Amino acid sequence: MEYKEYKYVLKIAELGNLTKAADELFISQPSLSHYIARVEEELGAKIFNRSTNPISLTPAGEKYCETARMILNLDEKMKKEVSDITENKSGVITLGLSHARASYILPYIMPEFHKKYPGIDIRTNEQKSSLVEEYVSKGNCDMGVLPLPLSGKYELKSESVMKEQLLLVSGSELMHGLSEEGRKYVDFSSLSGKQFTLLKQGHGIRTALETIFMEHDIKPGRIFETTSNETAYRLSTAGMGISIVPESTVLLSSPVSKPYIYSITERGLYWHIAAVYKDEYYLTEPEKHLVKLMQETFSESNAPMKSCHALYDMKCMKN
Repeated sequence: MEYKEYKYVLKIAELGNLTKAADELFISQPSLSHYIARVEEELGAKIFNRSTNPISLTPAGEKYCETARMILNLDEKMKKEVSDITENKSGVITLGLSHARASYILPYIMPEFHKKYPGIDIRTNEQKSSLVEEYVSKGNCDMGVLPLPLSGKYELKSESVMKEQLLLVSGSELMHGLSEEGRKYVDFSSLSGKQFTLLKQGHGIRTALETIFMEHDIKPGRIFETTSNETAYRLSTAGMGISIVPESTVLLSSPVSKPYIYSITERGLYWHIAAVYKDEYYLTEPEKHLVKLMQETFSESNAPMKSCHALYDMKCMKN
């Protein structure tokens, strides 16, 4: 089945420019203009208002695009359903997630996944969480793995696959308490004026921390910014300020010197990592299995996770 005219119109609507749309569609601008003129002639109405810059949709064009998206989504759903019927003997799942999360999650789930679906390839699109949301929404990724809550910019569904603690890391010992479980913890109230090494604005942890700082009236001192949790962790162990990073970063990264690792408050601070997909998206059986595999592998009672926690405890014992 061929729906290229729908795709052409939607690409122009997205970019607001015929030349840019033609470049991304790998056709000439005159050919693209010819397609649009033919669609408008068959429709009996103008789709685009060419007097605006960028090009904008007419009311008829908005309705056309709304329907075109529905048709393309139904076509995608049909193809996935047919793929299920043919027992998913071959195919590709494009998974969007951060580089760090890929290195943490994939080694545990890929071998088991390929035992059940040897003909299904998993390809990764490794980006920061905000871009993963966008890519899943636009169909560039079949599924994303990212922390909750979502931004709310897109209509996406999510299923939690694991709960991860956010840990405070320092290169020197901080004033702390001891929880009933024997874990060292630091209260936020003691952190005002301290130097921090944080992810740059726009990253999920940075957004969450800014909210928490505001709620607890914390005013950080000097802040060094980076785009990598591993970099933040290693800088903190080298004495360059306090970092707050996911537990997976602590487990998989090598410190520069002796790390001082704390829970945040006595109860700890956690976030949920979720599998995210389009609201109207039809998950294939392999995709459903991938979600289930992550949930089972990273449950709190699972043996691989216990071994990871043992490694974390060994690092804490060095404090």
